[in-house]
Amino acid sequence: MERWFAGRLNYSAVPSDELKEINQEGKPYPPDMYDTTTIKMDWVLKFARAKRKYDFLVNDAIRSPAALQVLHKKLRFYRHSSELSTHHICRDDPQHLHQFFQFQHVEVDGTFAEKIKLKLMADTTRSGVPDDLTAALGSFVIYAATGHVRLSREPFGTRRTTAEVTGAWVYIKDNFTFTDEPGERSQCLGHWSSNGVIVMPLDGVAATSRYIPYVESPVTLGDPVIKGQVYYPIHNSDFRQWAIRHQRGGDFIIYSDRRYVPLFPPIVLYL
Repeated sequence: MERWFAGRLNYSAVPSDELKEINQEGKPYPPDMYDTTTIKMDWVLKFARAKRKYDFLVNDAIRSPAALQVLHKKLRFYRHSSELSTHHICRDDPQHLHQFFQFQHVEVDGTFAEKIKLKLMADTTRSGVPDDLTAALGSFVIYAATGHVRLSREPFGTRRTTAEVTGAWVYIKDNFTFTDEPGERSQCLGHWSSNGVIVMPLDGVAATSRYIPYVESPVTLGDPVIKGQVYYPIHNSDFRQWAIRHQRGGDFIIYSDRRYVPLFPPIVLYL
């Protein structure tokens, strides 16, 4: 949040521009709108629900038919090579790696059931307050990208190339942005005060359906005359209005550090 407020004005007018990482001036996000140091995989994987999704990604999802199809499409351009190291090709550039070599992903806390479970846990253990992972990233995605590949050509017959993917890079990419769909209500970010954030049960349900209203009135926890005891509804639009009024506030893209995962056995493809 401190980084966002300190940043120069940068936002996407509509979600389709955000997907392309195009800002309000119709230009690509500038380099300082990419954060590669704040989020660490070791920290994220301390949360059991993130670790479960990570394990599913590296043990199962990267070998699914859909993942193999994407891998085949991306590796065929290198079928005349003998070895492929994306670390050297991308020169440690996470954007380059993600654009050209990402082939599978899993979402964390993105489904309706997962959101309800989070809400119940917060109500039971933290009086409705999100935990640190939700506060930092909300729902987010863990990606896998090609790391290292051995390639060999058959000497006779079809002359096809065998590709053995022996390692993958795993990382998180997330957008710290406040973009709403045109004509739709602005996303509710909870009720905030100087003491912290709470999420109303109805808002948790309302986030899954446009027909259920958000709680738009302030909420009091305890004595309302005490500072911080009154919590006010905050939406994406509040951040956008503040940014335009002050010409500050930079929406940015988060890349975590990358974890190299050796693959045993390797993924074998015929190109």
